[in-house]
Order: sequence, then C-alpha cells, then structure tokens
Amino acid sequence: MRSRFDPRLWRSAALARARQHRLGLISGLLLAVALVGLIDGLLAEMRAGTNQLELLPGEAATVSGPAALKNPVTSDLVARFTPPDAPLRFTLEGFFTGYWFGNGMWRGEVRAEPEAAPGRYGLRVSFRGALGQAAQNYTLVIREDAAAQRAGSLSVLRRWFGANPFLLATFCGGFGVLLGAATYAFGRRHARLLAGMGCSEIYRVGRADGTWRIWCLAAGPLAPRPGSVRMVLDPAGNIIGEARVEHLRKGSLELTLLDAQAPPHGSLVCLRPPSVAPDAGLAARS
Repeated sequence: MRSRFDPRLWRSAALARARQHRLGLISGLLLAVALVGLIDGLLAEMRAGTNQLELLPGEAATVSGPAALKNPVTSDLVARFTPPDAPLRFTLEGFFTGYWFGNGMWRGEVRAEPEAAPGRYGLRVSFRGALGQAAQNYTLVIREDAAAQRAGSLSVLRRWFGANPFLLATFCGGFGVLLGAATYAFGRRHARLLAGMGCSEIYRVGRADGTWRIWCLAAGPLAPRPGSVRMVLDPAGNIIGEARVEHLRKGSLELTLLDAQAPPHGSLVCLRPPSVAPDAGLAARS
C-alpha cells in the first residue's frame, strides 16, 4: 500500500512527525521545569515575606514605599536601624509618583558595610508628623558569603543548584513556548503532507457494541461517502485492516473497523478509494 504514495512525501511526513514528537517532549519538560521554578520561587517569597532582604557584606539593595505626607522633603523621612549600631547605611534617593495609582512614593538604598557581621537586623522607615502606623519595617539578613546565602535560602532550587528560580522559570518557559510553537508548526506540516497523499491520522479510538470505532479528520473532496470502505494503515504505511465510513460531522469522520483488533497509535486512514479489491488488499499485508 505504501508504494502508492510519493516516497518523498512519505519521508517528509514521517520526519515532520518525528520532529513534532521530539520537540513536543522537550517543550513539555521545559514548561514543567518552568512551573516548578515559579512555584518554588513564589513559595520562598511567601515564606520570607515582602519586607525581608538578604545582603552580603558590601552589597546594596533598593527599598521603596508609600510616602505618608503629601509633599514630603528629605528631612521628613527618618530611617532607624535595630540595633542602632547595625553595620548598615541607608541613603534616600528621592521621591516619585507611583506607577499604578499616582500616589507619592519614596525610594532609597540600603548598603551593608564591607566589615558587616552576619546576622539579622531591622530597619524602620517613618515620616515626621505622620501617624505611627505609617512606618514601614524591614528585616535585613546579612550572610557571611555566597555559600552561606545559598545554604540559607528558602528556595529549594537555589539551595540545590544555586539557580534563581524566577530566572530559571523565565528561561525554561520562554524556550518551552518557542519549542511548543515549533511543535505545532511541524504538526500542521505533517497533516498537510498526509492530506496531500490522501490520508488522515486517527486521533481517537473507541469500542461500542463489540466493534471498534475510529475517528479522523476529513474535509472537502477527500471526505468519503457513508457506507464506503477505506483502508487502515499502520504508521509505516502497511495495510492492517479496513473500515466502513459511518458519519461525517464538521470535518470529523467516524468509521467502524471491520477487523477485531484496534489500530496502533499513529495509524492512518487512506481516504482515497482502494485501487485493489478488499481481499487482495488484506492479503497484501501477510
């Protein structure tokens, strides 16, 4: 049966399907890793809280928050560390308008001294003349070195592999989406090549009333009439049985297998009329 098809089209269709499966598997793995990284990063952020910062000696981090006064000036903001002699330094960078609601915001930098001892410190930022609940409190954790920072991380991926979970999720998710698009493109190419040979891949198999039912896509002049018999091929193009056309609904063709066994995954239906008698076609597979 396979000899009826253009060998170049058959090879191209098989290559497109193989690439689709391979890229689809890689894409699924990358998206799974991206999901794990995202969940791990979010759980670590939730456990640490939004007001906790980790620093190494000599490092700096940017902090910001809402301004408690309408038109604040630099002298209105007060930053206090706990304990007062903490090896940290706060520098106000200025005030700006919030991006979402247009309210007043402040932005500053917290820097750990090069000789800062490891430990947990507190930072309280408030405004003179504002209500006490307007103050913002931060927890600053200074680690001895990068190894200690990695070992003390709340992220499992950072502790095990030293990778930022959000960067890992972004990298794997981006490549996963690109490979997913390539998988879709190869799937479309495979379907077009099969249609050019007059075939359609079986996408569903079911059993009812003791008989096997199969479904494939068929549209336009390739759609056979109900009651006609079509050949069923395995993925290699060999005849494995026959099927009788039952219904055609919205481009989906339902057929009843005339054999007792279900077709393997990736089998095809030859939508063109057989050029040989059914008995001779079935004998050709033996």
